[in-house]
Order: sequence, then structure tokens, then C-alpha cells
Amino acid sequence: MRQIAYKSSFEENVAMGHGPIWLLAIANGAGHMRTASSIASALRAHGDLNLRIIEISSYMSAIARFTHVTAYLWLLRYAPTLWDRIDRYQKQRPRTSPAWYYRLNCRQLFELARSVRPQAMVATEVGCCEIAALIKRDLALDCPIVAVNTCYDADRAWVQPEVDLYGVMTESLREAYIANGAPASSVVAWGLPLAPEFKSMPARAEARKAVCQRFELTPELPLLLIAGGGEGLNLAEMLDQAIRHVPRAQLIVLAGRCARLKEKCEKLAAKAKARVRVLGWTDEMPLLMRAADLAVSKLGNFFDEALVAELPIVAPLPPPGAERAQHSLLELWGVGCAAKTAREAATIAARLLADPMRLERMRRACRAHKREGAADRIAAWIIEAITKRRIGAMFRHDA
Repeated sequence: MRQIAYKSSFEENVAMGHGPIWLLAIANGAGHMRTASSIASALRAHGDLNLRIIEISSYMSAIARFTHVTAYLWLLRYAPTLWDRIDRYQKQRPRTSPAWYYRLNCRQLFELARSVRPQAMVATEVGCCEIAALIKRDLALDCPIVAVNTCYDADRAWVQPEVDLYGVMTESLREAYIANGAPASSVVAWGLPLAPEFKSMPARAEARKAVCQRFELTPELPLLLIAGGGEGLNLAEMLDQAIRHVPRAQLIVLAGRCARLKEKCEKLAAKAKARVRVLGWTDEMPLLMRAADLAVSKLGNFFDEALVAELPIVAPLPPPGAERAQHSLLELWGVGCAAKTAREAATIAARLLADPMRLERMRRACRAHKREGAADRIAAWIIEAITKRRIGAMFRHDA
């Protein structure tokens, strides 16, 4: 066997013109796309890699887009009790949809994979994980799959034989994955992959000064952040109740990309005169979260981002699903308060803002429970896994 010369750095080996690294997400919630984007940012730190974030519903048939996006969001908003039954059933099943259904209704994605042959795949949602596993199996790809579950529950369908690494949020979830059949050596509790802006947040006083200057607010008065997630669930109601029941606080409202929701919030804000600021989409979430005293918010990725920003949360009861687990953890971990309604959340927020000692205890609890570095660790694992496969293939070729 002749000596094989290969470049010493992982990054150079991965950037040699092979297939893309796919990051699979679905637009039935902003969190999946944010997670994919955060991992992509961490991968870019390793060099000029061929990365592609794939929003899988754009490759689905109309019927699959309906079942996996439209119907899901409708059930979540308008029929939560029915969704609860469906969700509980699905969590116990080895698949969320039959393999034939994904093969039939995601043919465009399978054909794209056949033509470009991705050298790695990252799945940020359980259906994405099932599809990635089928692509790897059907096309006989020698590529690592990383399944990143940012929820606080463990659907059985996450565990697929084609997956090489499972990223989960907590040690208890790691044990649940192992109980569902995942190899113990393949499951890591690294937490939520965060955007790079969360790595170097300023001190709270510095962030508060910057935010108050930018939005013409008073640093000495309480600052309450109100967020409804990518879907804006209950955002207008949370704002209305905060205006009514938290009279001393200055309010910053995050309306996201929905122009209609932003307009509705601006009309409500007119009642409170100068103490409310309504923002659309912003890339300054870490700064805003660091500056605020408290948040009234939907959970999801915001829960873990708030832990890193050391921002206590009051959350109304979310619809059935993974966020119910986070809702329970607010008080179990001491990082916030669990409310039933938007009105109760506003009442609790008013009490907390009048109790700085309790808020400080919650901030200390956030520090104790936050997990950082997941995106970087996942990116490093992917680069190393690809490189090992590449080197192994070179040796086999020359044997």
C-alpha cells in the first residue's frame, strides 16, 4: 500500500469539493429554522464549507405540506385538545408518518439528494430526522446524520438506526433516548444550539443602557420583554394584559415578521402612550434579553435563550406539546413562573418586578441551568466524522 498524504486539518479535508452538508428544518415553527441557522454559523467557523439549509416543506407535495405545516398550526391554535390526543399518540410510535408517505410526498428532496449526495445531514425536527434516515438508507449514503432535538420530550421516532449522533437538552432526555433504543455512546446532552450572538453578551447594565438609549426608555424603570414566538401565539393578549396590569413597566414587544400582528400590537400600544415599543423582526434578541428585567413569553427556544441571557420568564400555559414540559420546569428549576392565562401572567409579572430580590434568585437559577457551546460541539463533531470517513475511504481505495 502506498503512503497516502492528507491535509492535517479537519476543515481542509471537508472543504475539498465533496457534497454539501445539509441542515434540515421545517417551517411549522421558527425554532427549527433558528437551530439549523445556529449550527450553520458554527460550521462556517471551520472554513468555506458547502452548506445548505433545507426547509423541507418546500420540497413536499401539497398534501404533505398540509398535514405537516398547515394542519399542524391550525390544530395548535384552534383545536389544542385534539392536537393533544394526536401528539400523545405520535410520541409512542416508531414513525410520525409511514416511510412510504415520506418517499411519495418528498420525491423532490430524495431526487435532489440523489444528485448532490450530501456528505452529512443535520435534522432539527423529528420528521426531518425520519426523512434524513430514509434518504441515507435508500441511497446507500456513507454520511453521518446528527439528530438535534431542541424540545424537552423524546418522541420514539427520533431513534433511527441511520442516525450517528443524537443531541438532546437534558440528561433525563438522554436516558429516555437510550430507553427507546439509541446507543448510549451516541446520545449527548449538549443543550440548545444558540446563535453566535449569545456567546458574547454584554453585562446587564451595559445592555440596559444601550437598549434604553436606542428606544428612548428610562433605565431606572422596569423593563418587560413580551414575545410570542415565530407564530405570535397570544402576543396581542399578553400585551393587552401587561398594559392593564403592569402599569409601571416599560414594555418591548417582539412581533416578529408578521406585519398584521405588529400593526395590531401598535394599536394596543397607543393606549399606553410612551411606555411601549413594538418591534418587528430583529437580530438583536440577545441584547434585548440581556437588558430586560423579566419576560412574559411563549416558550420553545426562547426558554433556553433566556437561561443563557439570565432572564426570568413568566409564561401562560402553552398548547399541548413539548412546551408543556418547559412550562413545568419554570418553577421546578426556579427560573420563572408558570401562569395559566395571559392575565395571570401579567399579574405575576407585576409582583415580580416589585421584588428585585426574587428576580435575582431567578437569575442565579438561570446561571445554574444554562448550557452553552452546543452549536460549536455539534459542528466540531460533524467535521471530525466527515474527515474520518474521508480518510477511511482513501485507505480502502488504495488497499
